[in-house]
Amino acid sequence: MNHQSVFRMTALALAALSLTACDPSRGGMTREQYRAAATALFERQLYKETIDTYQRYLDSPALTPEDAPNVLYQMGVIYQDNLMDTRGALAEFTLVKALYPDQTFGNQLGKRMVAALEGMGRSTDASQARARITDLNPDTAAQGGNAGAVVADVDGRKITLGEIKSMVGKLPEAPLELNQLVREYVAQILIADAARRKGLADKPEVKLRLGQVENQILTQAGLMDEIKIAPPSGNDLKYYFEANKARYLQGTDSTATFEKLLPRVQADWAREKQGAAYQQYVERLLQAGKVQFFTTSAGGAASEGGAATAEAAASK
Repeated sequence: MNHQSVFRMTALALAALSLTACDPSRGGMTREQYRAAATALFERQLYKETIDTYQRYLDSPALTPEDAPNVLYQMGVIYQDNLMDTRGALAEFTLVKALYPDQTFGNQLGKRMVAALEGMGRSTDASQARARITDLNPDTAAQGGNAGAVVADVDGRKITLGEIKSMVGKLPEAPLELNQLVREYVAQILIADAARRKGLADKPEVKLRLGQVENQILTQAGLMDEIKIAPPSGNDLKYYFEANKARYLQGTDSTATFEKLLPRVQADWAREKQGAAYQQYVERLLQAGKVQFFTTSAGGAASEGGAATAEAAASK
């Protein structure tokens, strides 16, 4: 830490200790005026001027003890998000952490410090800082169920062939190709970790895409768990074939027997049963949930009377 940062830390500490003996009305602006000025400047996108105003407030007798960490943190956020100055952001966040160790700002302080370190190219420091933030660490114990030989170790996380196979399917038999696949998988993990340290996972567009992928995976898992069709019994398939003969006895299959078409009949029967079970499941969820649908015109605007509740849909 440079001499200027040390001086600022000392000045802030002394200001907090002597605050009760100060009278903010002796010249300068009041606390409310400083805050109003900073807000006005920020709304005009005058970010450097906002920082300067916050700095004058920190140096003034109007500063209140509860405001000091908030102001330092807000300065760091402006440096990071608006001025794209990762060094300046890290300096402010470091002061908050050093002077007010109990202030985490909902665990955002640690995440922002990691992002600033990563943005400065200090990936090693960022990784070490991230490891100290428990809410950022993946649950490696939950990932230990992947069977197979361990082929890599990434910051204590064991990577197995089973884990890689679950993502890519069949593994290549050639050792050279398999080693290359392992390297690519590890590279993907490292790149994703670096993106998390930069805070990219918190960006709205990324969170939206992550949510979409999560929904797709959970939908598949939910349907597999919910929709379980019992195998056909008795003459189920025979009756199904008889009811749909016109579909099956066409073209080259016009004279085919039930036995010849049995695999196709069985597949169609199962698909139809699954489709019916899916519709029943969705209707049940729609009735249980607070859902409202809106139709749209060709121009994209909602048409009048286009709303349909789950109850209305279920009553049709």
